[in-house]
Amino acid sequence: MKKTALFAALALTFALGISCVEDKIYDGVTISGLQNTVAYTEDDAVTVTANVASLVDIAKVELKYKLGGAAEATAAMSSVSKGVYSGTIPGAAEGTKVTYRVEASTGSRSAVSAEASYTVGEVPIDYSGLVLNELNGNDKFIELYNKGNDEIRIKGVNIIKDDKVEEAVWTAPSAVIKPGEFILLYSEDVQADHPEQSADYIFHSGLSAKKAVKIELRDPKGNRIDVFNLVECVTKAAASYARVPDGNGSWYHCAATPGTANENNTANPVEGLEK
Repeated sequence: MKKTALFAALALTFALGISCVEDKIYDGVTISGLQNTVAYTEDDAVTVTANVASLVDIAKVELKYKLGGAAEATAAMSSVSKGVYSGTIPGAAEGTKVTYRVEASTGSRSAVSAEASYTVGEVPIDYSGLVLNELNGNDKFIELYNKGNDEIRIKGVNIIKDDKVEEAVWTAPSAVIKPGEFILLYSEDVQADHPEQSADYIFHSGLSAKKAVKIELRDPKGNRIDVFNLVECVTKAAASYARVPDGNGSWYHCAATPGTANENNTANPVEGLEK
C-alpha cells in the first residue's frame, strides 16, 4: 500500500514537472542561395535574391553593397515569395567590382551571409541573334530583328552605310530587344512623315531602292554582326528587301511590312548580293 502511494506521488510530481516546462521556440535565422542578375553594361541595375528562413517572424532583411571603392550602402530587401527576398543594386561604370552581402534579423537573432561579388561588363553580350531583317529604299526604313532566345542590350550597336566611304548612320540608344521583337528605324529624309518616331530611332542617311547599297550592323567594339551587301542592283526594289522567314531566311523582294513579320513570299529572290 505504501509502495503504491509512493509511485503515485512520484508520477504526479513528474507530470507536474513536465507541465511547467515550455517548449523553447527556435528564433534563429538562416540565409542561403544568394543569386544576382547580370550587369552587362553600366545601365543594368542588378537584382539580388536570397532565401531567408526562420521559425518566427523576420523583422528585417537588408542588402549591403559597395560599388568599387565607394562607401558601403544599404538597400531594403522585400519578400517576393515564401522565404525569398529581393533587393536592387544600382548600375555602375563598366569594370566596377561590386561586393555585397545580405543581413537578416528576427529582432532577437540575426544572420549575415557570406560576401558575394560581380564585375560590371564582365559577361559579354551575345549579339548573334540581332539581324538586319528588312530594308526599304522607297519608304526609307531599316528593320532589325531578334531571332534568338534571349533579350539583347543594343546600346552602342552601329549601322554603317558604305557608299564607297563608310559612314556611321545610327548608334543604338540604351534599349533592349526581346526575342521575336522588331526595331524600326526611319531615315531622316522621311522624319517629317513620321512625327511619332523617337529621334533615337532615326538614321542619318537616305536609302536607295535602285542602286547598289551596303548596310552593315556592328557591335559597340566594331565587330560585324550582320551585313546586306547589294553589289549590283539587278532589279529595282518595288517595295522591300526582306528576309523570309524572319531573321534566318534569304533576301527576297517583298511587300513592305515595317515593324511586323515579313510577307511569306519567296517568288523573287534578290539578285546581285555579295556571295
